[in-house]
Amino acid sequence: MVRNYQRKTQRPSSDRRLRVAFTRREQIDTEKIAEVLIRVALREAGIASPIGQAGDQLRALMSSER
Repeated sequence: MVRNYQRKTQRPSSDRRLRVAFTRREQIDTEKIAEVLIRVALREAGIASPIGQAGDQLRALMSSER
């Protein structure tokens, strides 16, 4: 279910690029990776790029009635 987010404070929008740091581990946290990928895709939705298109499709899937 998609939640409608309304910001409570007056903060400037974040236009900075996403930075990723690599840390070698024996096992990966797949839930955390999925969460990050979903957040990035939704943040980039509406932008004419492959990530933006993925975000548009993900948003459509999450908001469509089944």
